[in-house]
Amino acid sequence: MTPNRRPFAAALASLFALSLLALFSTPLAAATKQATPPDPDDPSLSGAARVEALLDRVKFEQQRVESLEAGFVQRRESSMLLEPDVSRGTFSYVAPSSVRWEYSAPKAISVVIDGEEMLTWYHDLGRAERLKVGRYSDQVLKYMGASGSFDALMEYFQLRVRFPEDPSKPYEVELTPRYERVAQRMAGMTVWVDRDHYLPVRLRYETAEGDVTEYQFEDLKVNSGIPSDRFHIDLPPGVEVREVSLDRS
Repeated sequence: MTPNRRPFAAALASLFALSLLALFSTPLAAATKQATPPDPDDPSLSGAARVEALLDRVKFEQQRVESLEAGFVQRRESSMLLEPDVSRGTFSYVAPSSVRWEYSAPKAISVVIDGEEMLTWYHDLGRAERLKVGRYSDQVLKYMGASGSFDALMEYFQLRVRFPEDPSKPYEVELTPRYERVAQRMAGMTVWVDRDHYLPVRLRYETAEGDVTEYQFEDLKVNSGIPSDRFHIDLPPGVEVREVSLDRS
């Protein structure tokens, strides 16, 4: 991907990550009514009751997330690429909207979203780009259902859940668009939910054009405490900074 297109892709990646954290969220009052969190592996549950228990447990746990950090592997497949594009690095998140993607390979790139602004620094090019993402963040989060309840998300996607018999394997939640207007943008998405933290540890989404992007998160650390300066980049002297706008093109 050329430098002038990477910021938009990085913005979408960060916004998808934020939407993941709230994918099944409901207001805090609703999520904390239960005295004990539901167990989706309760042998007395089956069918729809088990799916509901999983969603309720994810809601319960995600409302308790204040910070999250992990290593990640990003894999992109596209007809425009001769071979899959694989990147690695670390991911940091602090509620409600601070995100940092630190790419270490194949090239060092820092992407920080703090509020409505995103800064992308290409270390090897000695260049950075500043981008306002506020209203785009709102649009993506609403589209993914992160600003409302899970019921709102279900208005746009059909859900299918797989419960592996092996307790070491994550739950698999498959989302398929209900309507053509949604399918024109996204063919589908699959989220793998960790059985220890009940948080997404893998995401795969496919565009209507057939491009596939997948994120695998490793070594999750939940509420371990992340210093606020992690979401601030001190650019070295000589780094050129460009202001970038997301117009209709």
